[in-house]
Amino acid sequence: MAVFGGDAVHGGDIWGWSRRLNKPVDEILDLSASLNPLGPPPGLDQAIARAMSGICHYPDRLSYEFRETLAGKLGTSATCLLPGNGSTALIRMIARALDLKNIVLLAPAFGEMARSLAIAGRHFHYLLTREQDGFVPTFHDLENLWDMEPSAVIFSNPTTPAGTLIPRDILDSIIERAARRRVWVVVDEAFIDFADEQARSWACEAMKRHKRLLVLRSLTKFFCIAGLRLGYAMADADTLSDFAPLGQPWSVNTLAQAAGVFCLGQDEYVQKTRESMDRWRREQTAALDELGLGPMRGVANYLLCRLPGDGPTAAQVAAHTAQQGVLVRPAASFVGCGEHHLRVAVTTTEEQQRLLAALRPALAQKVDRV
Repeated sequence: MAVFGGDAVHGGDIWGWSRRLNKPVDEILDLSASLNPLGPPPGLDQAIARAMSGICHYPDRLSYEFRETLAGKLGTSATCLLPGNGSTALIRMIARALDLKNIVLLAPAFGEMARSLAIAGRHFHYLLTREQDGFVPTFHDLENLWDMEPSAVIFSNPTTPAGTLIPRDILDSIIERAARRRVWVVVDEAFIDFADEQARSWACEAMKRHKRLLVLRSLTKFFCIAGLRLGYAMADADTLSDFAPLGQPWSVNTLAQAAGVFCLGQDEYVQKTRESMDRWRREQTAALDELGLGPMRGVANYLLCRLPGDGPTAAQVAAHTAQQGVLVRPAASFVGCGEHHLRVAVTTTEEQQRLLAALRPALAQKVDRV
């Protein structure tokens, strides 16, 4: 059977699993994709319906209302923001723009980073962080980083797939030394909205100190609008003006722009999400601990577990739970992770019970060792 668009490299293939399992999508619990379990904000459907009258026209190529609304929320200028069709589209754009000799990715990292760089023909290396450090770069790692003499540094915050937060002193050190060396820095912060205010606010100030800093963020995960696709890049206005022509024209459709404006005004939903996510993350961490999976303590809406080495691999566990209609994410595709690393999205108390019911027999599988 032909595969269009290349092999799947991310979670979130609920439509494919619906066909394989011959089950309706709403009967499948997809914890391979890390989306807000509350679902989209109430009233979003009506906002999208109101925007339908505009679909006979081309979208606003400047995404003016969305950018202005977002700028007000972030406390920055709209000229420092570039919306895109999800942060992945912006990653592809940046990969084309960074025509550099020595790009270093701190790993593990979002697979689309390396994929996009490879498609663009860019030369890059990995610098592996350590599991015992929560896959968070240390000052020792930074010394190794600068010894590699990078022309650009790319990493995720919170880290992928661990969900751990990079300390502010580490971030500041990277930015300061990169600025002195005229090194580009690209930070994937697709899940930063699940973190606290201090973690979210650093980027606007850092952009003033380093003109070659690009920060990528997403509304897709926090507001559960993966089917609409909406993300944005933050950078110095002059920097973005150089990058913008490389993007796709009309990259953010009219309905996604309207959804973005609506979502940014849902303060009660935002507060409820953060409070609920903190509670559910604690509950799910404790439950997975009891199964012996030792999830890392992160701030995002996913948990990285290490399965026992004498048991089934993450791929075997995921295949078993999928037959029960519960999708989880083997993490071996992340450089620096292994076959016993498993990532699971954080979900509601009720859905956690369904996850645990699927995991217990999956973990008890007998496996043959060669």
